[in-house]
Amino acid sequence: MRVLSTIDLEDMIYEETDEFSRYSTGIPFFLLNAVWNSHIPSEVAIKKIKENITFFEKRQVPFLWVIGPSSSPKNMGELLIKNGLDVDKQPGMAYNLKVLGAERELLNKVKIIKVENVETLKVWNDVVLTGFAFPKEIISDFFYKAFSFMLLNDTPSVSAFLAYYDGNPVASSVVCYEAGVAGIYNVTTLEEARGKGIGTAITLAPLHEAKKLGYEIAILHSSEMALNMYKQMGFKEYCTIDWFVWQPGSKE
Repeated sequence: MRVLSTIDLEDMIYEETDEFSRYSTGIPFFLLNAVWNSHIPSEVAIKKIKENITFFEKRQVPFLWVIGPSSSPKNMGELLIKNGLDVDKQPGMAYNLKVLGAERELLNKVKIIKVENVETLKVWNDVVLTGFAFPKEIISDFFYKAFSFMLLNDTPSVSAFLAYYDGNPVASSVVCYEAGVAGIYNVTTLEEARGKGIGTAITLAPLHEAKKLGYEIAILHSSEMALNMYKQMGFKEYCTIDWFVWQPGSKE
């Protein structure tokens, strides 16, 4: 086990084993405490689930357990539900960047910039938290520190984009470059700016950067709200990503 101190959170724990990876920030928000990359032998799956529940229960925080096509055992989702976790299924999608056309002229009153300094990062951070209705009082400081570390360094493997409409910041996106693909995350448009094509524009920005850098595939997992938009853009659905959430006090 190794403790990450890069963002000045003494309570943050990151651990990798042959059976799973997990992290916990100690902050009581499910996205900031998680288990993923599960490859657990079926004969000990229930034991490992209970061990993880106990781990997060002792820290008094909710947590997320992510299950994808390569996770094992194959009935892991069923076992998690039996142990008190709630599930949210999200389509896993991919885009062939080879067929991405030339950059379009932006819509009237829309401006998109790349986040490259502290001032812009603060604005971007607020748009993300507002767009997803995340509890700012709990996680704003952590998000800012984490993305400051990822974005504002000498060799970033992450890029963030911020869209303005009529001079106001209204949308965000992030691209993470890892394992030979471009992962698109944190795509959100503030409610008052939806329905204007800004969501498409803020998603295209990281796609074009990824293509320029030589990447051929972009991936994301979609909310129900954004699914049709991504399909219209050319993303294709290939799998389901299951998010299982445990809350303190959950019963089996």
